[in-house]
Amino acid sequence: MSQLFYHLIYHEKTKRWLMMLDQFEENQTMTGKDLATKLSCTQRTIQSDIKQIKKYFDASILLLGGEDGYHFSLHHPVSYTKEKQALIDQEPLFFYADQLVSGTRKTNQEWAETLNLSPASFGRVKRQFVHLLEEQYQLTIVEKDNQLKGNEPAIRQFMYDLYFTLPLYPKVLEHRIKSWDSFYQLNKSGRWALDPIRLNQWCQLAQWRIGQGQYLPQKNGQEKGLERIVAALDETVTLSLPRQEKAALFLLSLNEEQFLNPLCQKEFIRQFSSEDGHNYLIMDFENMIVPFFETLIAIMHQFFQLSLSQTKEVLVEKQTEEKRFFDQLMKNYYGSKARFERSLVLTFQLTGSLVLQEWIKKNVRLYLQVKGFYLLEDIRPTPFNRQLIITNGGISQERPNVVWLSTIPEEREIKQALKEIDW
Repeated sequence: MSQLFYHLIYHEKTKRWLMMLDQFEENQTMTGKDLATKLSCTQRTIQSDIKQIKKYFDASILLLGGEDGYHFSLHHPVSYTKEKQALIDQEPLFFYADQLVSGTRKTNQEWAETLNLSPASFGRVKRQFVHLLEEQYQLTIVEKDNQLKGNEPAIRQFMYDLYFTLPLYPKVLEHRIKSWDSFYQLNKSGRWALDPIRLNQWCQLAQWRIGQGQYLPQKNGQEKGLERIVAALDETVTLSLPRQEKAALFLLSLNEEQFLNPLCQKEFIRQFSSEDGHNYLIMDFENMIVPFFETLIAIMHQFFQLSLSQTKEVLVEKQTEEKRFFDQLMKNYYGSKARFERSLVLTFQLTGSLVLQEWIKKNVRLYLQVKGFYLLEDIRPTPFNRQLIITNGGISQERPNVVWLSTIPEEREIKQALKEIDW
């Protein structure tokens, strides 16, 4: 689960339960000692929590074993998710955060009454939240009437993380998100691929903030670059927004997978780079990827996330921020590239009983996953994908990407047949 999610949970027991369930969902089997270490608590606390979790979730889960080893599985995923949601429905920080970005004005005393907390408890809740905002978003809260203040791109980033990245939502946020139900239909003629879901999400936030009279700042001297980016967005979707907002939407909605192709990187640089857009983060990497990311960071710096600074101290901080941003882009790129290179479109053309077919599929998937392949099934292969067809007698003509098995193969035959493929 995201770190923001845990920061928004005020009650320590609720946070511990959800962190424990997160561990179980990822690993299924955990010892009491490992859980205590990961959750920074005692094994006695783990034992007590396990008993209460079993009682609370009842028939929706199966949690067996003792502190030497617990095994977790789901019986009713829908009921389990609803019961998890109920744990956070009364957490005050979710509602407080939602109302802050809505512009609600209340004093500390009024907020304490609204949240049914004592003034001292609200003070602790607020301090926890202020620390989160300052640490992760460089935002603050005006003491008098609890107004959110800071750089507009930072406010929108916080809003995006709050409404679109959490693994679980209380009803107060769920109701807000459900009110944003329209998705823009993208045209086919655009040169650049945009993610329609991300475009809609950022557009909803932009329209909300504009309705409150808050716009992304405009910067002088960027007219040519701004026009190019706005034109690229207009090729794909029609929106009635200020140009600065359009530029940000285009950058925030770009589909990263298109840039696995070096030709797309080169075209992006050609279309959007400026003469002064490569004055930092010069590193010696292969192909086009470094100048591509330098170009992307430069225009993000101009139109959305990275703040300008004048003092020497803040300039050093800005360069560090740019370096972190660059490093994260490089990490994401190489992760996507590795995933793409190791992806495999897997198709089964099997005969025999359903039980036999499922057994063959299970063994094939297990072997390929252990070898580090990302398996794609039930999709149409493209010229850029590697395809593998598994059959136990269903294909008549010879093809290089087919693995032939006996009608009823043994496990070692499956492994040997897959080993002999020329990858």
